Amino acid sequence: MDRKLSFLSQDPDERVVRWGWVLWFAWLAVGGALLLGDIRGGAPGLGAVLAAPFWGVWALWALYRFARTIIRWLARSGWQEWSGQYYEFDGRQIRILFDGDDVWFAAADVFEVFDTPRPARNAERVRQIVGRDGLRTAPGSGLLGFSEKGLAAWLDRRTDRTASLFARWIETQVLQPYRRRRELETTSAASTVDHGK
Repeated sequence: MDRKLSFLSQDPDERVVRWGWVLWFAWLAVGGALLLGDIRGGAPGLGAVLAAPFWGVWALWALYRFARTIIRWLARSGWQEWSGQYYEFDGRQIRILFDGDDVWFAAADVFEVFDTPRPARNAERVRQIVGRDGLRTAPGSGLLGFSEKGLAAWLDRRTDRTASLFARWIETQVLQPYRRRRELETTSAASTVDHGK
């Protein structure tokens, strides 16, 4: 039996945000009226004391929306690990770490490409699909990443068009150029050694 998520557990849509701002301005008016009544009424301090909770709630909404905007911006920006070591698929950043013959894909970025719901991003749940070594902390990093085989196993479970496009993009735009570059580096290093003799 599927449990319905509560309204509060879901991301607010534009109506909730709009009504939040309406209430924010309403609280501003009530708090301002109390403070103005204090100035006109001649009872110094009483209106300010009564208005303090209104001003506090008023400030909380703006702080909440500001913090939420900053957190979203930081999550989508390059201010995270592997900054500068990423590719772009469908306008989204995919951080990729090359470690010798191993290639690691930032799990958070892959989940964002597919708009994977939060419960499906659980590491243990994903490891049941990709195996213990398919999803783990990438070497030399604190970031959770898919190995090449792990990502292939995760993509095999998906049937949508984005999965096939993403798999082809990984092969043609990431893995093939990287393998070619590694081969050229190995060949040039071997020829340098041979010329040095």
